[in-house]
Amino acid sequence: MSRLHRISLATPGRLAIAARPRAEDWLADDIAGWARDGIVVVASLLEPAEADELGLQREAALCGAHGMAFVSFPIPDRGLPERRDAAQQLAGDLAAWLTDGADVLIHCRAGIGRSAVIAACVMIRLGVDAADALDRIAAARGVRVPDTEAQGRWVMELDRR
Repeated sequence: MSRLHRISLATPGRLAIAARPRAEDWLADDIAGWARDGIVVVASLLEPAEADELGLQREAALCGAHGMAFVSFPIPDRGLPERRDAAQQLAGDLAAWLTDGADVLIHCRAGIGRSAVIAACVMIRLGVDAADALDRIAAARGVRVPDTEAQGRWVMELDRR
């Protein structure tokens, strides 16, 4: 199963980021593992062609079969959300789930770039400043985040708005 990296937050629900689930025959096992770990909402940041290439076409259906909400919010690999307002809406929705006690998982391909950007957006919505959010995500993930300087600047600009 792809490892869940839990991020320190003072919310009833827990926030995690991860690399994408394994493909094909392993996909059902990974998603069942997420459900056992208490995940209620899965937000995938993979683009449709990327999900197809990775063999993840059944991810949404399998999440649903395990009682998890599935949200697709495609962002190009090593890129940024097309629309800041749409990212803010997603962050608000995920923050509301966390506040209501749901465990939320955000994933992209490696769980470093796009996942860190959206997790930071969620944390900013919850009152955490951007630099602290990125530090907490890096501590949970065990690597520097996000993946590119442009992603880091985007998060810091979001905090200033």
